[in-house]
Amino acid sequence: MQFYVSRLLLMVTRAALRVSGVLFWILVYVASLLAAVSYLPDALKLIARGPFKAFYWKQRRTAPSCLTSSNHGQHGYIRIKSSGMRFHYVASGAKGSPLMLFLHGFPENWYSWRYQLDEFCQDYWVVAVDLRGFGGSDAPSELLDYKMETLLQDVEDLITGFGYSSCVLVGHDWGGTLAWTFAVRHHNMVSRLIVMNAPHPSAFHDYVLSHPSQLFLSRYVFLFQLPVLPEILLSLADFEYIRRPLVDDSMGIQNKQRRLTSEETEAFIYYLSQKGGMTPPLNYYRNLFGFFPVKAQDVLVPTLLLWGELDVFLEAAMVPEMRQYVHAPFQAEIIQHASHWLQQDCPEEVNRIMRDFLSQEMPMSTHHGHI
Repeated sequence: MQFYVSRLLLMVTRAALRVSGVLFWILVYVASLLAAVSYLPDALKLIARGPFKAFYWKQRRTAPSCLTSSNHGQHGYIRIKSSGMRFHYVASGAKGSPLMLFLHGFPENWYSWRYQLDEFCQDYWVVAVDLRGFGGSDAPSELLDYKMETLLQDVEDLITGFGYSSCVLVGHDWGGTLAWTFAVRHHNMVSRLIVMNAPHPSAFHDYVLSHPSQLFLSRYVFLFQLPVLPEILLSLADFEYIRRPLVDDSMGIQNKQRRLTSEETEAFIYYLSQKGGMTPPLNYYRNLFGFFPVKAQDVLVPTLLLWGELDVFLEAAMVPEMRQYVHAPFQAEIIQHASHWLQQDCPEEVNRIMRDFLSQEMPMSTHHGHI
């Protein structure tokens, strides 16, 4: 099935990129239906094991203690100027030290950065924010509230709202996509860029059109374009399809010493389990096709790209494709035996590479502005 689905997806995607308007979206939804068909056998197996169990999911009433504790920093809220939205964050270190801002991915929240908050708080004011629609941050319900331009404005407002003019910007997965794009658009606000398991949008566009295997791995992006169905699928069997990618032996964290406990897994399920909690994060994906083609592409700040070799969602073979878009010192490291959830999987190695990169003298200004 993988061979046929991947080829069909490739044909439809290439066709969609040649047209515009209504026909473009018709082809996107054709690809979305193909993706849904590819997930059907696994969903049917889950239902066959027990229909009542499969269609049971519960709203968590109490957040796990690890999500609300102050072990990794102080919890706070900031209301940003452009939208008036309130963002939840966890911060550690001395306010006034250079800002290091962390942007998480799907289906995570601030907690995915706990090891980095602990490591870098001596030298930076480290802030792990819940992106809009995630965690304890405001979650507007409209699809248009999650357009790329709006998400980038959030990042800008967060930096200035914290009292800074620039930062070390660190992103993983969706947060990495935002970090890449923000660095392209606002290079003067990023002193160093660190991205984990997230491709530069233009590099991904080029790579996926010549690698059907990656298109198949990314078919969930098409699935998420559909209304309602993704929310139901991700909720099946009490959020099995949220839990499994995090803890499964092949998809999840590979380092046995760092595998998520039940409580830590619940930290990533808690907010999604709330009424309407799944739709805002999925709206990131539902706005994604409106972002292409990417116009501005060049990254002009020193960049570190870290990649877990065993990422089952994004092929490590695309890493060399990023270099052409970075017109500044660039370092790429593929970490062996590590999963997509890199900063949680191998925190010691990730932190060491980050620290080495941050300590290097760069042949360009790397000021950390504080207003």
